[in-house]
Amino acid sequence: MLNGLKLHLSAIVDNDTKKEGLTIGGVMVYKPEKYLKPWRENLFLLIYSPKYWRDISRQFERLGYREGEQFVVLNKPSIRSAMAEVRKGDRIYRRICRKYGKDAWILVARGPVGDFYLLALFLEAYLKKEKIENYVIAGDSKGFTKVAELFPKAIKRERIVLLSEEETDSLIHVYLFGGIGQYRLRLLTIWQKLSFNSCLVKYRDGFSFMDTIRSFTYGLPVDTEPSNPEFDKLDDEMIALCEGMGMKKGKTAVLSPYAYSLQSLPMHFWQELADRLMKEGYTVCVNVDAKKEKCGLEHVIPVGFTFRQSAAVLEYAGYLIGIRSGFMDITSSARCKKFVLYPQYIKEPVVNQWHRTDLEFCGLAPMGLCKEAIELEYPLVDGQGRMYMEEGRYDREKGEEIINFILHRL
Repeated sequence: MLNGLKLHLSAIVDNDTKKEGLTIGGVMVYKPEKYLKPWRENLFLLIYSPKYWRDISRQFERLGYREGEQFVVLNKPSIRSAMAEVRKGDRIYRRICRKYGKDAWILVARGPVGDFYLLALFLEAYLKKEKIENYVIAGDSKGFTKVAELFPKAIKRERIVLLSEEETDSLIHVYLFGGIGQYRLRLLTIWQKLSFNSCLVKYRDGFSFMDTIRSFTYGLPVDTEPSNPEFDKLDDEMIALCEGMGMKKGKTAVLSPYAYSLQSLPMHFWQELADRLMKEGYTVCVNVDAKKEKCGLEHVIPVGFTFRQSAAVLEYAGYLIGIRSGFMDITSSARCKKFVLYPQYIKEPVVNQWHRTDLEFCGLAPMGLCKEAIELEYPLVDGQGRMYMEEGRYDREKGEEIINFILHRL
């Protein structure tokens, strides 16, 4: 929009240290204090943050900038807009009830496939605890149907109501307005787009993401066992699939370099890792969603398979090496050697964080998903606090250390 108006975007400011030094469309990301100090009269700031616009506005005011003069809030909430969302959410709620019955509980979920997979692990126990028989799962998660195939007993295809992001927001608004006294609604992913930082609970020692799901979302006892996902077995049909993709049994490394919710490693790291693996005699495949992603690596085999097929495919391949993502949650029980990479945890004031991705909180072992995986951090900042990743670069020496570590442990 700015380009269309022939307006030049000078910088992006963000309080997240992990984003500092990165570029988006050629525009550098800065910490606010570093770019906005000292005060400059010729700066104009655009704020877009449905959740934190008040905090950001106060931050800019402390730095000397005034709303209406040097900054504006885009899509600023108002009573009128909020009530319009409530009315829209009420219509969506009643539309669902007309189809499934007035006694139906509508469980609202959103977010990436990993979150929904963890929710699915305890859904059956939750329904039993609450004595809920008539229910639907509604929301905008693209992974609903894919993950639901792993839990056919608890999640029937006809019980999934796919909504747009805007419709899901409206359903959340009507819940916040009326509560369960007025609506048979439950928010499963309550950390998504609400007006309070519900993730403060995540910053307690010894508290994992699995605890968020089991205790915080569902209110289940800490000793509640998850349901078992149903994967395809490594039968003749699956072996033929693996062979058709060019895999060698027990000598194939499947790389999973993509993640949508945390800072990933640049592609040259993965290329160097792939080259070294091939020199060691491994076939290297890259797990990609052909509809959304391009492989981005040379001399590797792009592969695609369903979540139900994933455990058998990885068992045949032998090795999985990837960035921490929902795919790692789903494949945590696969019988293969797994290497999981996590971005360095940079501790900041909790008020500036909504998403925790460190090994202690969302590691497969702390969550109880897998004890055998080799999990390690990759550094983001050097001893002086400078970001290693700037404009897509990454410290070659650090990358080499990680690659050597992985090759030594194969």
